Order: sequence, then structure tokens, then C-alpha cells
Amino acid sequence: MTSARCKPPVGLAAALAEQGVAVADVLALAGLPARLLDVPGARLTVPDYFALWQAVRDASGDPAIGIRLARSLRADHTEPLFLAVFSAATVGAALATVAAYKRILTPESLVLSTSDGLVTLTWQWPEQRPPPVLVDAELAFLVEASRRATRVPDLAPRRIELTAAAVGPTHHDYFRCPIRVGRPVTTIVFGATDAARPFLSHNPDLLRALLPYLEKRTPTRTDDALAHVRRAIADRLRGQRPTVDAVGRDLAMSGRALQRLLQDHGTTFRRVLDEVRNQHARSYLADTGFSDGEVAFLLGFADPTSFYRAFRVWNGVSPSEYRRRAVVET
Repeated sequence: MTSARCKPPVGLAAALAEQGVAVADVLALAGLPARLLDVPGARLTVPDYFALWQAVRDASGDPAIGIRLARSLRADHTEPLFLAVFSAATVGAALATVAAYKRILTPESLVLSTSDGLVTLTWQWPEQRPPPVLVDAELAFLVEASRRATRVPDLAPRRIELTAAAVGPTHHDYFRCPIRVGRPVTTIVFGATDAARPFLSHNPDLLRALLPYLEKRTPTRTDDALAHVRRAIADRLRGQRPTVDAVGRDLAMSGRALQRLLQDHGTTFRRVLDEVRNQHARSYLADTGFSDGEVAFLLGFADPTSFYRAFRVWNGVSPSEYRRRAVVET
């Protein structure tokens, strides 16, 4: 077992009390110090963290307690990471924020991918599977945050995949999407339209202040740098072509430093920009009714003709042909 450490969520004690679960009972069942949740910044080993969450399930006797705790989230009981999530521009940007910085709290690996009009977030713990109650809480947090920030109370993922053998009716009532159980990893999938929904809580000034803090405190991973650049480019794809200087400012670095960073990773700003534009283009064409002109505008192209030419270079087919094939496959 590694020395990786986990930080219990801020506000967990209050959320447990709100649900009628005695904190003392939880900590006693887990074999943890009685005042653990009163210690700011307390850290646990992975086994102890899993034991804490399993004790939450056992003390409550509620198979859906993880969902109920996530729904108890209060704005004054949040980590800097969660503030950054609520400050994101869209549902997709919030997912990217979690994927990029979740390791500031726990050593799990989250991978965000976009393809075929779907945005997918996949979890993988480094050594063993977490208890289902913890998985429920993490998934429900994302859905709850997205519903609150967009003010779309019925916003739902396209599907969820769980390692658990079974789930109860509360899971289906809350998530409102197909839930596949007995899967090798945990996955949540959103449609591109929902991923593009704007957060009414978007706060770019707060986000710019938080990102350097999160960057410094998040353990590094080889693909993090490129993931952060792609996310920053995606956040700026709103009717304009992102520039290297603007994206650099969003990442708290100069444009020249950003270019050096990309060079060190064997790529260029133009290449990464094209990759992000192509991902978004394919999602818009496959999952929305936007015209080619509207897609071109959203991706920052000067005119539809420029978008048409670029898309053919990227994919070998025209936008209309790609849309036709996506409809047929659906």
C-alpha cells in the first residue's frame, strides 16, 4: 500500500448531522479518532478513507446515503476545488476542472474524453475499489453541482456505469439515466448539449485566482499540462479564436511560457487548438441541430468556408457527411 493520503470533505460532519447520522458512531465504526472531522486539513490513508465512507453507510443503514450527502452540499462548506467547479463556465468545463485537480484531495485518477457527441469522465483508484457509498457521493456531487449551477433541475447524464453489483430505486430516481452495474470502472457520460450548458455561477475572476492555488497543490501527472491547456482553450471557444496569450493568462503564465511548455510536450498551440476545435465540432455535428455556420461561429472561425475546409482536413469528410453518418449510427 502506498503513502497516498485522502482529505475528508469539508462539511462532511454537518452533512451527516443533517441526515441524522451521528458522527461519533461513524468514526467509532471506522476505528478513527473521535475528533477527526474537527481537524482542518486532516489526511487519511486510502484504507482509512475507505473505512470512513463504509462506516457512513453502516451507521446510516441507508444504501443511498452517498447521494443524500451530496445533495446536502452547502456553499459555505466547500473546498477551493469545489469553488472552482462552481466558477466554471459550463458543465463540461466543471467536469474538466474535477478531472484536472481532484488529486488535490484524493489519489484517484480521473480521465475526461470527448467522442461521438459524448463527454465521458472515468474514475480509477490506484490500488483497490472504493466502497459504493463513496462512488455515489462523488457522482451525485457532479450531478447536483451541474443542476444547481445551470438551474436545470432535471439535467441528467446519458448513462452511468458502476462497479457495484446492484443499485436501488433512489439511484434511478436521482440520476434519471440508465445505470449499468458490474462494470470494471466507474464512468459518467453526458451528452454534448448538456456538457455545453452554461453555469450561471460562472466567475472567471475567482477561477483565475483559484487555478494557481490548485495547480501548485495538485500532484503532477504526465498528461496534466496538456489537459489544462485543452480545457483553457475549450473555455474560450465562444465565437472567437483563442490566442496563445489569452490562454496563457488563463493558466497564469505568459504566452511565450505556454509555447515552451507545449514544445516540451512535442506539440504546438496551433495543433492543440485544432484538436480541441475538432472535438467540439464533432460533438456539435453529432449531438445538436446547429447549422454549419453556427458551429463555425462557436469554434471561432471567420466564416463557414474556413470551418468546412478545416473539418475536411481533420476528418477526411465534410461536416454534412459526418453529421449524416452520426445520425445513421445513432
